[in-house]
Amino acid sequence: MFAPGRFLLFSLCFIPLASPAAAKVKTRSAAGKPNVLFIIADDLRDYVGWMGGHPQTVTPNMDRLAKMGMRFTNAHCNFALCNPSRTSLLTGMLPSSSGVFGNEQDWRRSVQLTDRATLPEHFKNMGFATAAGGKIFHANHGGPDGLLTGWHGGRRGFEQDAAWETRFPEPGIQIPDMPIHTGQNFNGLNIWHWDWGQINVPDELTDDGAVTTWAAGFLRQKSRKPFFLSVGLYRPHSPWYVPQKYYDMFPLEIIRLPEVKADDLEDVPAFAKTHDKPGGHHELILKNAKWKEAVRGYLASVAFCDAMLGQLLDALASGPNAKNTIVVFTSDHGWYLGEKKMWHKGRLWEEATRIPLTIYAPGITKEDTVSDQPVSLIDLYPTLCDLVKVTRPEHLDGQSLLPLLRDPSAKSPRPAVTTMGGGDRASYAARSDRWRYIRYADGSEELYDHQNDPHEWTNVASEITHEAVKKDLAAFFPKEFKQASRTAEQIGVKPSDDGSLHLKLQIGDELPPQSSPQIQGRGLFIDTVFDYNPLVDANSTLVSQGSGQMGWALHLVAGKPTLSIFVDGKTTSITGDGLLPGSCNVRAMIDADGLMSMAVPGRSEVLAPTPFANGFPSQPQQGMAAGLSFGPLSREAFPNSTPWDGKVQRLRITIMPPKETVAQPGN
Repeated sequence: MFAPGRFLLFSLCFIPLASPAAAKVKTRSAAGKPNVLFIIADDLRDYVGWMGGHPQTVTPNMDRLAKMGMRFTNAHCNFALCNPSRTSLLTGMLPSSSGVFGNEQDWRRSVQLTDRATLPEHFKNMGFATAAGGKIFHANHGGPDGLLTGWHGGRRGFEQDAAWETRFPEPGIQIPDMPIHTGQNFNGLNIWHWDWGQINVPDELTDDGAVTTWAAGFLRQKSRKPFFLSVGLYRPHSPWYVPQKYYDMFPLEIIRLPEVKADDLEDVPAFAKTHDKPGGHHELILKNAKWKEAVRGYLASVAFCDAMLGQLLDALASGPNAKNTIVVFTSDHGWYLGEKKMWHKGRLWEEATRIPLTIYAPGITKEDTVSDQPVSLIDLYPTLCDLVKVTRPEHLDGQSLLPLLRDPSAKSPRPAVTTMGGGDRASYAARSDRWRYIRYADGSEELYDHQNDPHEWTNVASEITHEAVKKDLAAFFPKEFKQASRTAEQIGVKPSDDGSLHLKLQIGDELPPQSSPQIQGRGLFIDTVFDYNPLVDANSTLVSQGSGQMGWALHLVAGKPTLSIFVDGKTTSITGDGLLPGSCNVRAMIDADGLMSMAVPGRSEVLAPTPFANGFPSQPQQGMAAGLSFGPLSREAFPNSTPWDGKVQRLRITIMPPKETVAQPGN
């Protein structure tokens, strides 16, 4: 078993974020129902043996599982980024329904998800024992310091504490601390989050190895009631730090590069190729002759992921749960390795949207069956409900795959839809059994015929003969993109009779520039009460408005309340004493007479001059937000900034009336 002394683990007392659905649904008995083993890899594309994405990939265990049940050759994510993809899968709602489309957007704050149970939460309500190890909801490696929270969430990430009865490595933590933190710069590219290289660490002492060892032990034990076990394998997410033996499987000199077309972007709309710029990732890779190295690092990480999967399958097969456990294996999205000059994830092309999906359901699926029908991750929630025969929640956007699992020749009634961006900048792709149709937010298009063009090298969207195809596929695009935050009307932005404005905010509120309060020539007062946990909120932002050119923020820096003003790229800050864990009250003011102040009642008060004398000299060009990572805070100056995780009881802002103009003598 996993040695607890190898990793620094915390016993955390988290205040669970509101999940009203859990309180409103009566727990039912799951007695007699099958177990569910849900395994999700990170950034795993079609470099899987049975998918044929790369001829040198080594994935005997992924192939083994695929032959146990049904493999879907045309499965896709609903957003090619970690957080919105996982949010969509786990809530059963498309990004356009939840309003979640960014990696730093805390899905738990979306007003569209209130009273709507996540997949594991629903199974818990239905009487299943829920357990999880590794990254299930969005989280990451914690950067160079392995932080619990930080940019993109850290190792805690956007965890839903209420979903699990058992959590590894600890309640409130998704990813164990890595034995070697990212940022080693093994590849010489000096990009801390995108690095690769072999490490001298045994499998079981890696982050994924620890998760796998724990989950294998869980599977070897008899559960007193049916379980829903979720296992998140972080590889092949970067950094590609895996034991040397996996790199040794792929000698650099024999590595084959992906098939690419030199002028592949020539027929792609301008909206889709903003990544193709001087100094971009592809140019960097070519300049430093790192393409083969990168492919090798990815293949090694896929092979490592496969080995972890093999341990899970072996544990299941040798334990008491082999005959009555449904197994699902998938990924949150794909990954580019130079196709269309793209690296990483995002966009709407096949390499990033297509993912492995295998479902093994004893008594339902037949061995070694295949479906080439378009399906997506949004379909897993209703499918698992149907497989264990529990009621589906009403909010689900997906369709059950049970008919396909029972009959491999069955047809899917709709294409798989993937989103990019959000709001009025949302773009969509629809993938059918033959076609991929992309319509960008500006109306530009791409259409690819996978029957004749599997690499998506020739955009035929302009050919008049395909108008009917585009129309048919476009009919499945969402008609609206709902916003995750409350509207300006719900927040209340109408001024009082004296010209002042009183806002009662909650974490997750966002106001666009046109709806944000006017602060030019004005001051403001902030009063907030919150529960402070130094392990998760020490570098969080409570509320901010504007950008680094003009704006302000009330935030924490290393646990100290900080009020910052930003003018022309310069920062003026005042910082109070460090906060103590528990309930805290912080009050801050920026007045129109050239003074800024901040107080923790009963403890400290700080005063300083503002960088202006008569209120803000201009109106910020960016909006107001409560609880986001950055806002006007730069990533360079505040790299560990994170969304506000804990409970906020009060967040009130008063925008003072415009300062009256004093008549000058002689006027």
